[in-house]
Amino acid sequence: MSSFRISRYVLLLFVVVSASAWSADGRILSFEGDVRVNGKPVTAETLLNREDTITTAPGASVKIVLSDNSVLDLDGGSQILISDYSFDPAEPESNKSKVDILSGTLRYVSGHIAKDDPKNISFTAGNSTIGVRGTFISISVDPSANKVSAVDAEGNHPIAPPES
Repeated sequence: MSSFRISRYVLLLFVVVSASAWSADGRILSFEGDVRVNGKPVTAETLLNREDTITTAPGASVKIVLSDNSVLDLDGGSQILISDYSFDPAEPESNKSKVDILSGTLRYVSGHIAKDDPKNISFTAGNSTIGVRGTFISISVDPSANKVSAVDAEGNHPIAPPES
């Protein structure tokens, strides 16, 4: 393994381990291309908070870590809203995370909130609400086709198709 690759992993580990020390709800781990928070271009120092909207242009991507060490990974042409988020390791019963996926694809790896109580994690996508009962989920939203799909780590589709 090259020293560049090792240093990237050490940096990622440092950022994730120190996440709980931030005053914000999250931060940008990495990004490529045109990524914006509330319409403003992101930088490596961009901090995220409740009610922030994150948008990736086509071909762009962003990896976000929230203060509970959960990771959000957005593909190009995606938009999410961190609609509700709070994390305090001393009060796990009051922790919550709610993210609205407005368009595109989001991959989520769970952190402390989901480990403490998975009912405190939810995603909305179109007219669907998706709860997390594992460690990984991928959700895609195509608002122009009114289509939502989700796949968990085992390849299950946690959104039931509409009944005929």
